[in-house]
Amino acid sequence: MKILTCSTRINPEVAEMIKSGKNIVFPVMLLFIFTIFAGLAGKPQEVRAAGQSLLAGGAGAAAAGESLYELTVFLNGKQLTFDQEPILVENRILVPLRKIAESLGATVVWTGVRPQVTVQKGDTVIGLNIGSNEGFTNNRQIFFLEQPPIIVNGRTMVPLRFLSETLGAKVDWDEKGRTVSISDGDFMKSNLPEVTENGQGKPDADKYYKLYDAVVGPDYSPSVEEAKAYVLEQGLLKIVKDVQFTPTRFIEYGPTDTMVIGNDESGREKAVWLTKNQYTGDISLTGSVLMNDGVSKETIYSKLEEKGIRRESVQKIYIAPYEKNQIDWFVFAEQENKRYYYCFDYKTGEMVIENIFRQ
Repeated sequence: MKILTCSTRINPEVAEMIKSGKNIVFPVMLLFIFTIFAGLAGKPQEVRAAGQSLLAGGAGAAAAGESLYELTVFLNGKQLTFDQEPILVENRILVPLRKIAESLGATVVWTGVRPQVTVQKGDTVIGLNIGSNEGFTNNRQIFFLEQPPIIVNGRTMVPLRFLSETLGAKVDWDEKGRTVSISDGDFMKSNLPEVTENGQGKPDADKYYKLYDAVVGPDYSPSVEEAKAYVLEQGLLKIVKDVQFTPTRFIEYGPTDTMVIGNDESGREKAVWLTKNQYTGDISLTGSVLMNDGVSKETIYSKLEEKGIRRESVQKIYIAPYEKNQIDWFVFAEQENKRYYYCFDYKTGEMVIENIFRQ
């Protein structure tokens, strides 16, 4: 069995700022906010033995984009050169963040809790989670990017639109000449056009990211009726048999996913999990699995008995996504003044998490 541990380290760049006496109030404050917003506070700090990260080599991320070798970028009339060329992902241009942000007078700092990067100019700080479309500001507001930042060859790549709307730069795109022209502007403009509750707003309101006040508390998954409608409209299932709510990780009273069980067009029994963005109301797929592709509940009970855990000691056992598209068996048991938390890979039955606590 592998011993799984989790620790928090100070990022080398932050440490260097501390030594040099530079102002780190905003990056540290944002790091704390990130910890809260990312849902890390109060969650068990499990680490998957076979987890993968976008940071573990840029090849995987690079494969998702097409290089734009003929693209030319000008900043205030001066051509920029990159050690990582801009790329095209989902028909959106992604450009290197650090090179352009620092050229605009901003400071870019990595944080180590998650793959995150903060950008500071003056008293304003914004932050991004690599692989997530959620962005944060140091005044505790949230915005959503149209394309998550990714790492390519060690460089953080962000949507071109991000530069114009958060760094306040003016960006012009000449498609015929394949040229991007960037000029200085106001960092994270505070005088954004007013947006009404229905999202219509005044002219030009749709040209800016909408800022949302942070919501304290767990995320809530789609309702039964919302989940049924979504899986049928999206063709994920043809027949719905059952709808349940499964906890995220082991947090019984925290965030949940909506689990929908039914049959697909081929008649195969299938389970899908849905989540709902508490800010935008958008529903998205967290994971899915064919029920016959996994190990049975009886197999999991047998594995627990091999560890000396009696069947009657099991308080909860269910399947759910541990992370997107990674489906596990979750087990919570109490026996002889100890609490046991297990995760078993749904398809292989391999134990991936074992946490034991004395009561």
